[in-house]
Amino acid sequence: MTYLIKKPDSSAKLKILGEVARFDVCGFPSIFAPKQKKFQRFKFIYPAVGKKGSCVRLFKVLQSNACEGNCFYCANRKDRDFQRINFSPDELARLFIQYYRKRLVDGLFLSSAIYGSANQSEEKMLATLQLLRDKYGYGGYIHYKVLPGTDEALIKAAAHLADRLSINLEAPGEKYLARLSPTKKFTRELMGGLEKIARLNQEKPLKAGITTQLVVGAAKETDREILSLTNKLYQIYKLWRVYYSAFMPIKDTPLERMPPCPPLREYRLYQADFLLRKYGFTPQELPFEKNGNLPQGHDPKLAWALKNKDKFPLEINKADFSELLRVPGVGRISAKRIVESRKLEKFSRLEQLKKTGAVLSRARNFLTLEGKFYPAPKEKITSRVNEQLFLWEEL
Repeated sequence: MTYLIKKPDSSAKLKILGEVARFDVCGFPSIFAPKQKKFQRFKFIYPAVGKKGSCVRLFKVLQSNACEGNCFYCANRKDRDFQRINFSPDELARLFIQYYRKRLVDGLFLSSAIYGSANQSEEKMLATLQLLRDKYGYGGYIHYKVLPGTDEALIKAAAHLADRLSINLEAPGEKYLARLSPTKKFTRELMGGLEKIARLNQEKPLKAGITTQLVVGAAKETDREILSLTNKLYQIYKLWRVYYSAFMPIKDTPLERMPPCPPLREYRLYQADFLLRKYGFTPQELPFEKNGNLPQGHDPKLAWALKNKDKFPLEINKADFSELLRVPGVGRISAKRIVESRKLEKFSRLEQLKKTGAVLSRARNFLTLEGKFYPAPKEKITSRVNEQLFLWEEL
């Protein structure tokens, strides 16, 4: 008897290639994933943060899951037994534009496994983008993933079509990458690729800049090592963002028995990252514990303040903008409002502080108002100690 194997149609392909695309991070930290219930209908539509905290729906998919790499943690690794499929450029472009025209998505995140060679895989991705821009007239957001080992000419072509380019570094150094991948080369392929896209972004800035991603918790790296690299990437290559992906063990991979990275660790890294980029902190100032990781019981800013009690309380009517940014519960917007408001009237009441948008229950423990200290009741401090404040921003 002869059996016919039915090839998956476009919808079936999207279900598979959208599901495995979840390992590329572009939006909310994983700790918030259970809260994004309205996106559960389509596993290939992912929420990211847009302007003024709005939610942007990204159509996130792989061009192909057929891979010649053998990374120890990856669902697409060559030695793993699963169905290999791919989209043709025309098929994927047509599928995306259908969802876009139905107003189900706001942008595209496109990546791929490497089959044949990085250049061959990139050419198919580029053909998809070209069809979207030229044939379908799509002018919206595109995040394009550069694959390790891609020629610079192809990266330049992608830069003309995409709003953002990224390449995954995966680990904070060569020795850690070796624990994750037997084939990838950290300096030549990954950092070399990042240098290429950084150079292109410097010559002609991309609308949404360049980013990278690090896997957290699979190679026994520390938060200190991760954030030290992160800070260098921001300083030297002017990255828009560094994304952190909490390791999740995948069945039928060499690391399947390794415990998953706690989502809270990933979350703390994002908070510390924000302090580096927006609040003037240095890696040396971050409150690492003896094991080199961030404390889990407090967000990094509060943990720093509790370790530096000699710097507080600050007099709200005299502290400059940079000092106010170090106060738990005071953000960039509320710090600016404080500086502007006190030109007209001195702060003497907690109600004035609350009106700036500061988190009163936190900030009052680190400030004086005309020399008077108004600490929160001890029971209230305790109840908020484990509350994780997330610092929202665009994509």
